[in-house]
Amino acid sequence: MTSSAPFRRFAFAFGTTFAFLYVVALAKDLALFTVFPSLGIVLAGTHHSRDVADPAMGFLAPAIYWYGWAATAALGALMVGLVAASFRGGPARYVWLGWVWVIPTLSMIACVYLTLPWFRL
Repeated sequence: MTSSAPFRRFAFAFGTTFAFLYVVALAKDLALFTVFPSLGIVLAGTHHSRDVADPAMGFLAPAIYWYGWAATAALGALMVGLVAASFRGGPARYVWLGWVWVIPTLSMIACVYLTLPWFRL
């Protein structure tokens, strides 16, 4: 499956870019959409229940942002991956392959750091 060079370039670019963009989406709160499962509503963009109601009432409509952050990162990574797959051997051969594991590892560390306030640690 990974024998074709364009697919390898796509996979390399998509994986590393997704990890990086997910951290950016999490840090900047850039969700493509927000899901309110208790209400059965999906809204485009980032919406906090505290923005439209009393902050003390936020527990009545808990929101899920993870799907929106993942979609934001996937959309950006898809674009970068398609551009990388279209190159023929040019600049891609000069990119260090270690970024495939370095960027996701740093992204995981960043995600842990960014979610620490949720757990009040």
